[in-house]
Amino acid sequence: MIRVFAMVLIVSCHIAQCYELMIAWVLNVGVQIFFFMSGFLYGRLDLSASPWSFYKKRFVKVYLPFLVWWAVIVAIYATFHLYHFSTKQIVLYLLNLQWFATPIEGLNHLWFLTVLMVGYLLTPWAKKLLKKHPIICVSAFLVCCAVEFVLVRKFYSFFAWVALYFAGMFYGNYYSKKLSTIVLFLGAFALIVFGFLFNQDWLTKAEYSHCSIWLHWVLGLFLFALLLRILPHAIKVEKKHAIIMHLDKISYEVYLTHHPLILGPLSMMFLTPYVWLNILLLLVMVYILSRLLHFVCSFTKSLI
Repeated sequence: MIRVFAMVLIVSCHIAQCYELMIAWVLNVGVQIFFFMSGFLYGRLDLSASPWSFYKKRFVKVYLPFLVWWAVIVAIYATFHLYHFSTKQIVLYLLNLQWFATPIEGLNHLWFLTVLMVGYLLTPWAKKLLKKHPIICVSAFLVCCAVEFVLVRKFYSFFAWVALYFAGMFYGNYYSKKLSTIVLFLGAFALIVFGFLFNQDWLTKAEYSHCSIWLHWVLGLFLFALLLRILPHAIKVEKKHAIIMHLDKISYEVYLTHHPLILGPLSMMFLTPYVWLNILLLLVMVYILSRLLHFVCSFTKSLI
């Protein structure tokens, strides 16, 4: 349910961004939730098997749908002359290094896969180090964060996103009700502090505020921890929620397919004079494409 919640936030964020609504910059907290949740899930798993086995599974699950969808969009762009590609863009996207490329219009959102790839590459080794030398592992992580956030001060840097993934991993590895209570208490306090500081900057019309970014980081962590804590008490865990389970199954494909249809040359957001109808048509098309992409990749996986 949390994964579907994050997916809805991200799709809503891009729709709001297309219509230049300021709420987009609140809804985009779904990205922070997603990264923290990804790390959390691998923190809970026992990864004692070979790292290469882990890499193979991640490659098939994550890279294959990305490659298929990227190839489809690039082919459409090239056929109808919607975008002029550079060789560097093509190569970097193929290698899943698009974070370091000039984004291809409509595929800007795929930067997150470069971050995930680095997180996945480090995961088996971090888990082993965490098991054998937990103090060294966590200390090294905190030192790197201190250098990045205090000295370098690039809060939306590549390292910052990877750090969010590993913060989730540590939380998952040591998860307990007691730790959850501490995180929720500290998270609520931090939200009040950063919210106040952000409000002060907004009132003084400051052009850019690190407090705004910290607010997003903390809000993403807090929402995940809160939902994880209250959802088991709010719903019957043993009951299968068909719609949620179905959307969860195609959530990754939704992440991939929605953006070009909202903010790229293939945008559907101005097909008719009616905003509500454009959004409805978009959601139907994203659902169809996500199901189709999921089917194609599932069939391909069975052949590998």
